[in-house]
Amino acid sequence: MIHESQQPALDPTALRLGALGVIVGSVAVFGFRLAHGDLPAADPPAALQFITGHPAYAGVHLGAILGVLVWTCGIVTLAVTFTHGLAGALARWGAASVLVGAAIFITDFSIDGVAGQDLAAAWATASPAGRAVLELAYQTAATILRGTSLASIVILWGLPLVLFGRALVLEGYPAWLGWTGLASGVATIIGASALLLQRDLFPGVLVYGLLVSVVQLWSVALGSMMWRRSGAADSTAGP
Repeated sequence: MIHESQQPALDPTALRLGALGVIVGSVAVFGFRLAHGDLPAADPPAALQFITGHPAYAGVHLGAILGVLVWTCGIVTLAVTFTHGLAGALARWGAASVLVGAAIFITDFSIDGVAGQDLAAAWATASPAGRAVLELAYQTAATILRGTSLASIVILWGLPLVLFGRALVLEGYPAWLGWTGLASGVATIIGASALLLQRDLFPGVLVYGLLVSVVQLWSVALGSMMWRRSGAADSTAGP
């Protein structure tokens, strides 16, 4: 007879794979975003000059996209390892948000990397009149992408941390990990949403740089705890 209180067994292999995805993806995203540099997007001539001198502008965007894909795989794998009822529901909602956010991020970064590099290449050899046209085109693209970039931050790195943060506490992960994730998620949602509604409210580096970096560092801590938990599950598993 199966008791209602019986919980499914934790899969150590799934946790290890998820941990690797979360850690490797986070490090890749952090590294490629660092290699991207601080683009002066509000100043089209300076931005195009910055991209012209960048050694691999489209390449770092592709690298960040691949990092997000690996991180997403790790998070989705984590979601299916939860055994607590409410935690499992929260984790699956968080995974759904991550999938939607990753799709927006990939769209945003693909356009930003390719369009930015192509416009900069044309700008570098254009006449003064041609440069003015290309600078207006860049400003238009940057204005459009501001919305997708901030929306992706909210949906990919803000809301999931709130949901997973609470789920981790319910599942028995260290309380500090869950609550710091929840707090980081709330701060990311508020910061990105505020900047989306009012562009000049505060410097964008606080969201694009600081908050996103905090999320990546937290993800590395999450992956480490997942790996440790897989070892504990191995030691308690029966033959």
